[in-house]
Amino acid sequence: MITKEEFNDFLKAFKTFEDAIDRMENAISGGKNSVCLWDSDWYESVGRMLDIFLESHFTEEGCDWINYYLFETIEDKVAYIKQDKDMFNEEKKIEYHLNTLDELWNFLLTDKKLYFKNV
Repeated sequence: MITKEEFNDFLKAFKTFEDAIDRMENAISGGKNSVCLWDSDWYESVGRMLDIFLESHFTEEGCDWINYYLFETIEDKVAYIKQDKDMFNEEKKIEYHLNTLDELWNFLLTDKKLYFKNV
């Protein structure tokens, strides 16, 4: 299973790459957004590397949550997970905030078999 440090390092490096793309587009266009590096082979190659990394370590459900963290632009990212009723507890919704890498990692750890490969 991937370690928290490897997970954080990879996703931070990917975020740095995305931020650099934004800065380059802004520098080339002078802030007029007439340049789109997101549609380049260059960006698509890095996007494919991200997919390979995620798919080699995480299940489809895990990849979905990581992509939600990376690409959704909403301010407060939240996951609601339903906990079924059992003989000791009523059914309830558990809320997990996914606004930091630590929060995302801790959420994924709540169900390793569901979110991680090779556990």
